[in-house]
Amino acid sequence: MDASEKSKKLLIAGIIGCLMYVAGDLLFAATGRTQTTESIGFMVRIAYLEMGTWRMVASILCGFFGTILYYMGFHRMYGLLKIRVSAEKDQKWVRLFRAAYITGTVAWTYVHAMFMTVALIFKYVYQSYGDMLSAADIANRVFYANAAPMLISYVLCDVLLCVVMIAMVWKGIIPLKGTGAKILASLCNPIMMPGIVGNLMTLLPWPLNQLDHGTESFGHALVLILGLILLKEMTKEEELREEALS
Repeated sequence: MDASEKSKKLLIAGIIGCLMYVAGDLLFAATGRTQTTESIGFMVRIAYLEMGTWRMVASILCGFFGTILYYMGFHRMYGLLKIRVSAEKDQKWVRLFRAAYITGTVAWTYVHAMFMTVALIFKYVYQSYGDMLSAADIANRVFYANAAPMLISYVLCDVLLCVVMIAMVWKGIIPLKGTGAKILASLCNPIMMPGIVGNLMTLLPWPLNQLDHGTESFGHALVLILGLILLKEMTKEEELREEALS
């Protein structure tokens, strides 16, 4: 298998991993037409009481296996960028890209599982003692105890990745033709997707409005789609070297 074909398969594997994140997000957050979306405190939603435990377990598994595939795709895109970027002044963006995806690989399984754990604590405490406010208080305390690493993960993996990708799009590191393509590509990250597209989706009728829950994760998938565009250009220009991609 040549370097181009192997790179394509790894990038697609990463996209599949990100789509597993999307599925996990929907399992965790999507609600039925008649379910309440009311929250108690910052993290606990009353709808968790009506969700089947299987949904939360399936969501955890999506996050776990999705992270493995996520790493495969993003690590290969990092390898492509190392070859593509030769100017010293632009290499900082490649290093920051690496910092973002390594953070994602290390943190997302933990972060996703913690969201599920908080929901399960709320559900089980309420089922055992029948006191909704106390159950929510306990669950929220668990969340707050884990808030610092979760916030750091969000800043490094989502915010940093957003900044890096927008910079690489407008600097021409990601090869795109025309200003319109660059504007569209500026949405291809985990901040712009939920910030713009996700908020617009909330205006749609149910069940389409539930899709906004997966837009952050879908933003990661779109980063790897830009990676496929990068790969296509590098293949055309015969820039690939398998030994440099390992």
